[in-house]
Amino acid sequence: MRHATPEQVHSHVSRANHGRLLVVTTSSFKLTGRGFVLLGVGLMILVTLAVPLRGLLRERHDVAQLQQDVIEQKQTIKALSDTRERLKDPAYLQALARARLNYVFPGETGYVVLDKETDTQVATVPGALVPNDDSPWYTKLWTSTKLADKKQDPNNPLVVPTTSK
Repeated sequence: MRHATPEQVHSHVSRANHGRLLVVTTSSFKLTGRGFVLLGVGLMILVTLAVPLRGLLRERHDVAQLQQDVIEQKQTIKALSDTRERLKDPAYLQALARARLNYVFPGETGYVVLDKETDTQVATVPGALVPNDDSPWYTKLWTSTKLADKKQDPNNPLVVPTTSK
């Protein structure tokens, strides 16, 4: 009977290929000079490829963002084209003038109904006319100018909505 050597104690012994004894050692990994150079070359390749890869990913993101912007702009163009076509119709323009500007045809009597929910204060209704009181004309002009600078409520029927972003 043979005694095992220290290398055999730390090795894995298996029988394969016609009963031959195959010994695979499981010793610790030692980095040789050649392995160190190979590792260095691998790291250099990795660092060299990292910068262009980052640029590629950034450019793909930018392209996707620009494609989304193009889709949104096409939708805006379509909406504006539809609005332009509707504005060519005289009946639509008449309805718009009646609804937003309270225009009436000659011989008709126009009524504006103010209920409890309607706010009649000039300072809180953007686009409203300056009240007709005894104040001087320049005060009315200045009040009207201040009202024009205020942010307009899109739900107010007196305000013409804008399509700008």
